[in-house]
Amino acid sequence: MPENAWHKAPMMDPEIFAVIVAGGKGLRMESAVRKQYLDLVGLPVLVHTLNRFHGYPGISAIVLVVPEQDLGFCRDEILTPHGLDQSVILVKGGAERQGSVRNGLSRVEALARVRDTALVLIHDGVRPFVDIPMIQSCVNAAQKHGAAIPVVPVKDTLVKSDPEGFTGENVDRNALFQVQTPQCFDLDLVVRAHDHALETGFFGTDDASLVVHLGPRVFMTQGSAKNIKITTQDDLVLANAMANLECSEA
Repeated sequence: MPENAWHKAPMMDPEIFAVIVAGGKGLRMESAVRKQYLDLVGLPVLVHTLNRFHGYPGISAIVLVVPEQDLGFCRDEILTPHGLDQSVILVKGGAERQGSVRNGLSRVEALARVRDTALVLIHDGVRPFVDIPMIQSCVNAAQKHGAAIPVVPVKDTLVKSDPEGFTGENVDRNALFQVQTPQCFDLDLVVRAHDHALETGFFGTDDASLVVHLGPRVFMTQGSAKNIKITTQDDLVLANAMANLECSEA
């Protein structure tokens, strides 16, 4: 497929949707509570994340994808108590992240008035420190290129391991980046990428990998070291420190 097959002329005011994926089991967190519901300075992690997108003025709708058994809990304990029940649409997840995102995209397809120009942001529910400038940067880049992801450069020295567990040769890190979310796409493009992945039996680590598998290129925008993904207890400790610092600076 030609690299510009999905390029569209930028629209002044496209519909912009967010799909927030919060289906993690929290195995690495070693907690009885799913990581997206853990307390972060008085609010569930997921509420912090939703508030960031709720505060983005260009958003048309927020779709929250959670495990089917959590739908009632999220409505009663996450959305309603924090004034989000009127602005967030709950959708049940799939067996794995890829299926969950596709379920969220299906709802966005039904919501979009002009599907051909709609953009969708796909974000991890446990990245509560995303900010408006990063969201806007991804939207701007996706308007121009059809697909955009935030990245940060790899800072540490990287080495390969030999079969016996000793260090092998160093890996050149100059062209290596860590990928974050939100990832932003033309709605048509990312739906086609998900459907193509399902048809071909391809499972990617993120939505951008599905787009690349389909053929188009994905543009990289500047991410942030603050945009952490809360996965382990250490991440939660760091997140609490960051959130407390934000509160003290506000």
